[in-house]
Amino acid sequence: MLAIVPVKGLNGAKTRLVPLLSPAERAELVRGMLAEVLAACAESESVLSTLVVTPEPKLAPAGVEILLDPGVGHAAAVVSALADHRAANGALVVMADCPLATGGSLDRLARAATPVALVPAVDGGLNALALSSPDIFQPVFGVPDAAARTIESARVAGIEPAVVDEPLLAFDVDRPSDLKRLHRGILSRAGARA
Repeated sequence: MLAIVPVKGLNGAKTRLVPLLSPAERAELVRGMLAEVLAACAESESVLSTLVVTPEPKLAPAGVEILLDPGVGHAAAVVSALADHRAANGALVVMADCPLATGGSLDRLARAATPVALVPAVDGGLNALALSSPDIFQPVFGVPDAAARTIESARVAGIEPAVVDEPLLAFDVDRPSDLKRLHRGILSRAGARA
């Protein structure tokens, strides 16, 4: 399965964190979260290759495939990536701001994709989606209530999606309060690895 990781460019990244972080700090946060998500993709047994979808190819480390997008939002980036020939045998979309993702959490999502599985974000957005085939229906990203809209879109197409309760994928970093939760998650993860 192809992992698709959309990541916005650094210009204007994580603007809801402006009160707490400078542009340089937000850029560092974006790079760090992307590195964590890519590490989870590399750990996953279900992910055979990874495609970073971004208007800034320099964000992707060496050895990771890149699909340039015009930078008009996650919805367009995901549509473009799912239409790419590399997604023909199934795709797992995970947002680049899900830094607590693990290989195991991605594997659980991929196994549930018979044919579609998703993980809603805590705020109702859509953080992760696995599709056994990229053309079975049109998922919804980048809008309020994207998870509910994606579920409805799948049902209209005659598909009952699996909604996976996966806290490591449900967490994303969008607001100042998320930074505290991220810090706790990193400390918890470090303790688990020790």
